[in-house]
Amino acid sequence: MRILVIEDDPAVAKVLEVALRRSGHEPHLAKDFSSAKAHLSQEWDAIVLDLNLPGGSGLELLRHLRQELRKSTPVLVLSGLKQERSVAEALALGAQEYLTKPFSPGELLSRLERYVAAR
Repeated sequence: MRILVIEDDPAVAKVLEVALRRSGHEPHLAKDFSSAKAHLSQEWDAIVLDLNLPGGSGLELLRHLRQELRKSTPVLVLSGLKQERSVAEALALGAQEYLTKPFSPGELLSRLERYVAAR
């Protein structure tokens, strides 16, 4: 699976990259809002999305993906934000899952694979 990982924290990005590669996936990393937005027009099997990014909001990227690009790519939000409002907004914009940091790479992989298999 080709997975776009949008994450600005280098340590978290590395954990995701290693876990995805070990599971046979092909992760591509974007570390800020502008590079992530440029990658959204490409075809991905899934997207792992952080909400706090340099240069913009992950929620804005999700809105762009769903409303402007009209893509149904599975999106798993992975964020340090635990407020009910953030969770509700991400799910309302079309995220399939909302996981909070710290997270279990195994759980994230299981959820990703479930959504991709259902497509």
